[in-house]
Amino acid sequence: MSKKQRILICVIILLLDLAVFFLPLTAIFLVYIIWENPPWFREFLQKLDHPNQSP
Repeated sequence: MSKKQRILICVIILLLDLAVFFLPLTAIFLVYIIWENPPWFREFLQKLDHPNQSP
């Protein structure tokens, strides 16, 4: 394995590491909630709004 290949592999590993750890997971989750408007999230919000009502 040449030095050029080793450097390329190291750069790829570093970029992959940066992508995994700096990925804004909360923002992606919020985009999913806004975009899809899943029924389980609406039910969750309704339970927060009216906590004393039975299901």
